[in-house]
Amino acid sequence: MPLLMLLMLGLPLLAFSQKINFTVSGTVQDYDGNPLIGASAFVEGLALGSVTDIDGQFAIKGEAEAGKYQLQISYVGFTPVRRTFEISAAAPEVTLEISLVDDVMDMEEVVVVGSSVTTKRKQLGNAVNVLKSDKLTVANPQGVTGALQGKLPGARITQNSGDPAGGFSVQLRGASTLLGSSEPLYVIDGVIISNNTTNVTNINVGGGASQPGTNRLADINPNDIADITVINGAAAAAQYGSRASNGVVLITTKRGKAGKPSFSYSSGFNVNELRKPVYVNLRGEQFGSADQRLYPIAGTNEDGNLTVGANFSTEKVPVTRYDYQDQIFDTGYGTDQHLSVRGGNEQSNYYASLSYTLNEGIIRNTDFQRYGARFRFNQSVNDWASFSIGLNYNNSFSNERPDGNVFWSPINAFNITNNIWDITQRDELGNLQSVEPTRVNPLSVIEDFDITQSVNRAISDFQLKLFPLKGLTIDYIVGVDAYNQEGNIFIPPYPYAPVNPTYFDDGYASTANNNVFLINNDINISYEKEISSSLVSITKAGFSDQYSQNAFSVAQGRGLAPFVETVNGASIILNPSANTDRLRIWGYYLQQTFGLNDRLFLTAAARVDAASSFSEDNRNIIYPKVSASYVLSSEPFWQESALGRTISLFKLRASWGQAGNLTAIGPYARFSTYNTGNLAGSVAINQSSTLANPDVRPEVNTETEIGADISFLKDRLGMSLTWYNQDIDDLLVSRSLAASQGGSAITTNVGSLENKGVEVLLYGSPIRKRDFSWDISLNFSRNRNRVTNLGQARTAVPNVTGAPIFLVDDQPLGVFFGTYIARDDNGDPLLTPEGFLQQERGDAATNMPQRDANGQPTGTPLQQVIGDPNPDYILGGSTTFNYKRFGITAVIESVQGQDVFDADKRTRQGVGIGEFAEQELSGELPRGWVWAMYPILEWRISDGSFTKLRELSVSYTIPDIGGVLSNTTISVGGRNIFSIDNFTSYDPETNAGGQSNLMRNVNFGNVPIPRVYTLNIRTNF
Repeated sequence: MPLLMLLMLGLPLLAFSQKINFTVSGTVQDYDGNPLIGASAFVEGLALGSVTDIDGQFAIKGEAEAGKYQLQISYVGFTPVRRTFEISAAAPEVTLEISLVDDVMDMEEVVVVGSSVTTKRKQLGNAVNVLKSDKLTVANPQGVTGALQGKLPGARITQNSGDPAGGFSVQLRGASTLLGSSEPLYVIDGVIISNNTTNVTNINVGGGASQPGTNRLADINPNDIADITVINGAAAAAQYGSRASNGVVLITTKRGKAGKPSFSYSSGFNVNELRKPVYVNLRGEQFGSADQRLYPIAGTNEDGNLTVGANFSTEKVPVTRYDYQDQIFDTGYGTDQHLSVRGGNEQSNYYASLSYTLNEGIIRNTDFQRYGARFRFNQSVNDWASFSIGLNYNNSFSNERPDGNVFWSPINAFNITNNIWDITQRDELGNLQSVEPTRVNPLSVIEDFDITQSVNRAISDFQLKLFPLKGLTIDYIVGVDAYNQEGNIFIPPYPYAPVNPTYFDDGYASTANNNVFLINNDINISYEKEISSSLVSITKAGFSDQYSQNAFSVAQGRGLAPFVETVNGASIILNPSANTDRLRIWGYYLQQTFGLNDRLFLTAAARVDAASSFSEDNRNIIYPKVSASYVLSSEPFWQESALGRTISLFKLRASWGQAGNLTAIGPYARFSTYNTGNLAGSVAINQSSTLANPDVRPEVNTETEIGADISFLKDRLGMSLTWYNQDIDDLLVSRSLAASQGGSAITTNVGSLENKGVEVLLYGSPIRKRDFSWDISLNFSRNRNRVTNLGQARTAVPNVTGAPIFLVDDQPLGVFFGTYIARDDNGDPLLTPEGFLQQERGDAATNMPQRDANGQPTGTPLQQVIGDPNPDYILGGSTTFNYKRFGITAVIESVQGQDVFDADKRTRQGVGIGEFAEQELSGELPRGWVWAMYPILEWRISDGSFTKLRELSVSYTIPDIGGVLSNTTISVGGRNIFSIDNFTSYDPETNAGGQSNLMRNVNFGNVPIPRVYTLNIRTNF
């Protein structure tokens, strides 16, 4: 009887533990009812799953005990969903209808944040922006940097020149140093690369110190890129160290995939033209005799007074005027060809590509061409090891002419020449003639100067990934970036003389070489452990070692022998030089993240960095970081409320961290340096006038960032908001010294720099239907910087353009400071009795204006901040419409509130070719008006605000051609098609200083940015 009772009691238990054969099936579709093919369906806790078929249907069969289970449905680009279903003996078959909505915020996306370090977006406490390949190549850009313009919040990307190879500068969240570069760190597939602009041409042509030039990102073809991740702030320094204190741009190239070989081919054609010529005076008369210059360049004495009163000649003589722009500019053509193949299997796969680019400039006889080859091989060794090898080779060659910041650029030769000379006239031997009569003929610069640059570059890497234990990953990367730049200049002896200045009368030649070698070794270890069902631990640690070597040499000479075009034929050798810089940077970090319920993430990290450019006592500095991320919308109370139905995602994030700046000074800046010379026929060694400072230390960037990520309308619309504050202390400056201290300058730590700003990103898919879709993206950035505690009121930034660039205490970086227009109480210009503009005068001690009995300015000429090159805000927007096979994409960028020092504006008036000079001839302005304007620097400040149509593309896609070609897309469009601005010269987007951190927004003989029309065909086979 007891045994029978036990058996009867046990029967229910046996029934309870019995497994049931069940089936859960259903259909997965998007919000508009379209089936989603390839969506993943997974039953949590049972290790059972499936994918949807062509009709969006799935079916999962298995055995399980009775009870409730969670079905997870996920699809790339859509928000994952979980549905609860119940298995019972009475209902073993379950059918579900599931709708997914677009995940515009993509919180589940795995993003690259280090050389081999990845994390889910929802875990990050700082802002990160990712651009996929389809967003980069839509308008067939010639370079990577131009493809980013207008698409990233917090990024100020300026095309400094319209040179065929481009020339860009990038700042993320403003300038962060004075002596060094504010460019972000660039990393391609884990390889730290150089994006420097090093001039190996135009070494002494016109005396320009820094020029727009070509930065080395021009060597990368955008068609090889899979995506670009941009981290704006110092948060990137946890994995990359202090070299990433200005932010980091992580470029991931395309890789192989399993399957038979798949080919892709694109062919592009572009037409480049001058978007807007400057106004040229073509009035058929001038003042004075025809062999005189219209106006002298210098018109004031040391006190700023006019050297000549109102006694100007009013006699007019007839002349014939020419528009030299017709001879300087031309239509340029270009092409871009790219062929790639990828294939393999799950264990071994590859990607390979070949490319060719040719781009002619709008300045006659200028062009840039690039050959490229790329190969990537991935191999899985076994279930715990894999490796990857990447090789990239590029060869480029360019025909150049002097660009901005030099007096001999074609643009400057035009600006400083009175246009009463026919520059096409030649002598009986066919030689061009001089103009005015000692100026270089602009066509001589274009036709006779032979300036070339060639670059050979190899970027390679080896990556090893180990998975020795569950949750443990070990990554090792070694990357090499090596290239050589060779620049050659030949200027033949002029057939006309004298030329002012006479530097090139007898011919000039130079050869310069820049050899760069960078290598980085990175080890990253990651261990992820599920401590409990609600708590996850992620521990990361790593070590990096970076070495760079830069060897630069130049030989130049003048007085060339006949028929000789090299330095070997020069009779006068001009200061040959050679130097080699070597720098080593190393560091290691430890980072710990805890995740609670997959929605609250807390991270703390510390990194130790060191660089050989600083002494041992000032190395090995610890830089901490903490961050938090909270996906509040994942809380049950949020999802079950009306708020959750309106705002489907609400994530709060915050971070605080520090980073140094290990590249703000050169490798040997803390030492005394010596120069060699000649003394009575013997070699002499002279100490530099810059004193040694072994106690110099790295700058420290402390950044606080607070933000939120929000999505609305069933995840159709997303918004990212970020506020940040950067305090950069211990600024490195070259401080002037009294001669009694034994030198003229010393590199030291003085002052602070502050950046405060906001970044807003709004994007989404308001319409997503089977035949029609509409995607939008808007970004807004506002940054305010301020220099403080400089130790002196202001410091001038030397340059050859005459731009009054200063570091002024308690003012933005690199403001323009100089004489300004006297104004009345209403703010209107206070004119002289002759009707001239005049500079403000007053008490120099108090810097207060003064007036005489007639209400006219009196006293010493005064100076003040007259312009700010930093914009008030930057607004970018893009939109894409797709209707069936047609597509339209447009990108607009607006930069507002910036000032440009337009050096060319005044010069054109002074030689008689400008609009104000013409108004003097017509009597609209009194004779001498231009002369009186000359000493007023404020008059040369122009509004640099603009709104540009960066990209436009109209496309049509053919799904299949002859069963051979698939997804063939034909597109037409352009770049920089129009600009809405009030700029007085060619283009307000300009900078003669190139990547210079302090010399910003200076227009001085720069090649204008062309309007580009494009035709492109892409296909697959």
